Amino acid sequence: MVLDRQHFLVFFLTLLINQGCTMVKVTISEKRSPTPQQVAVGENTILTTWGAIKVNKTHFFPSSFQLKTDDKVIYIDPVEVGSAEPADFILLTHAHPDHFSIKDIKNLLKSETIIVCPKGVSKKLKNIAGKIYEVRPKEQLHLEGIHIEATWAYNTKSVFLWIKAHPRSKGNVGYVLTLKSGLRLYHAGDTDYIPEMDELLDIEAALIPIGGDNLTMNGEEAAKIVNEITPKIVVPMHYEIKNREELRRFETLVNEKTTVVKLE
Repeated sequence: MVLDRQHFLVFFLTLLINQGCTMVKVTISEKRSPTPQQVAVGENTILTTWGAIKVNKTHFFPSSFQLKTDDKVIYIDPVEVGSAEPADFILLTHAHPDHFSIKDIKNLLKSETIIVCPKGVSKKLKNIAGKIYEVRPKEQLHLEGIHIEATWAYNTKSVFLWIKAHPRSKGNVGYVLTLKSGLRLYHAGDTDYIPEMDELLDIEAALIPIGGDNLTMNGEEAAKIVNEITPKIVVPMHYEIKNREELRRFETLVNEKTTVVKLE
């Protein structure tokens, strides 16, 4: 079989990403807003994003957020967050470099920081001094008043031949967090629309990837799961910021019961 140039590049980049290769360079995008963007997702609960990153030459809205409640500061996949408050919790979905940054983890650590992550990520945290809890999909933790449920996150579609960017066998995760206030927030991680999403219940705020390209759900698939779980608020994530069409498609397809909040 003769591979054309595009297929070869997809194949090669997939291997690089799956290996967490340093050739995948993540930096702050020059298109980033100068100030972090915030949205209230519940009573006394603020969601913050630092905005666009650059993955090699691609300007990209990541899956990286801070969730701040009355008494806890929680980060999910912190990447290029700059100067920020120390973390009570750091939740990591998987080890790809647009989700996993040792530099940012170290900058956010304090002596009491709790890190929750899949086994494949914990192996990369050997020199980190936080309290590390490994989770598998469907496992649950109750820590300091925060209930954390790891959810399945994987691809059903291949990027090339049989190769999936996020295979089920990796044990990558998303998270459902139940805060002291009772707010339930879902961060999907990098995933396609999968059968295990049928188990999601009582979600009030959702962070959902829409980028497609056989790496995550596209706008149509993302709207499908949002319309099934009907959160009050949904924040689309994990997409190239130039891809306005996919963002518009997602926003158009989401049921009017849910407010789409675009943070860029």
